[in-house]
Amino acid sequence: MATQILSGRWKLGLLLTLTTCFWWSILPITLAGVLHKLDVHTVTFFRFFFAVAILLPILLLRPRAMAELQVIKNRSVLKTIVIAGLLLSGNYALYVLALERMSPAGAQVLIQMAPMLFLLSGVFLFKEPFSRWQWYGVVVFVAGLLLFFHLRLAAIIEGAMENNAYGIGMLSMLCAACCWSGYAIAQKNVAPVLGSLQLMVVINLIGGFCFLPLAELSSVLTLNRFEWLLLVLCGLNTVIAYGCFSEALNHWEASRISATFTIVPLLTIGFVYLLGRFPIIDVVPEPMDVLSFIGALCVVAGATLASLAGSRR
Repeated sequence: MATQILSGRWKLGLLLTLTTCFWWSILPITLAGVLHKLDVHTVTFFRFFFAVAILLPILLLRPRAMAELQVIKNRSVLKTIVIAGLLLSGNYALYVLALERMSPAGAQVLIQMAPMLFLLSGVFLFKEPFSRWQWYGVVVFVAGLLLFFHLRLAAIIEGAMENNAYGIGMLSMLCAACCWSGYAIAQKNVAPVLGSLQLMVVINLIGGFCFLPLAELSSVLTLNRFEWLLLVLCGLNTVIAYGCFSEALNHWEASRISATFTIVPLLTIGFVYLLGRFPIIDVVPEPMDVLSFIGALCVVAGATLASLAGSRR
């Protein structure tokens, strides 16, 4: 496994991570705006398609960057990239599948399992230290998830059909989190030998080819102008969020990136609240009481503690 060498430009890493947070926070909202007309495979294909359409011309205009692609002739590097592409494809599809059955706020809270799993991978794979207080953070994080979803979990246990569908969505989202964590591990392993631009082009090409046979391309003709804008934003989300994340890994520690990602569900909850006041997009709000809000804060606090408690800075 290659050793990650950081540039030391942590301010740039922070800026890139915050940019990723913003785009991830609006992702379930923009997806919700098109899911009533497009299926999972079609939405996922166009996310990859728009990413390739934007990134490939940029790569072709950079001869030096194109030359660096020679590294994929290395069988080990190529294998890792293919695994990363397949895992990200699984994450995209499972995320949309879950979002069809969950609220945007609930989806973003539960997907926080992804950076938590990525953080724990840093302990076992990248030999990053993990203190007792960080384990306390993991406990607070799990408790926060249970509190946030306590209304849903009670309904699922009672066996209500609608909430059983929500339970399937939660299971799909957990699987999406596992796929994302595996993707991030694979990407971190090849980041020292391949630039973020080249890596994103190859990974998105893999994802696009995976979903092209399954996509119903003609269904996009049913979209109006605003829905087309939302679909394009979903594609831009892929380019900007993952591009910034890829580059951030070169400048900042995985633990600090994971800690910053914890603000994403709070941003989503805030944006959903604003859409309740200004209903530009029809999104389903998550039923929340005082315990749910406390749970959301515990998720953020626990993940932050787990990420940073072992740091001396």
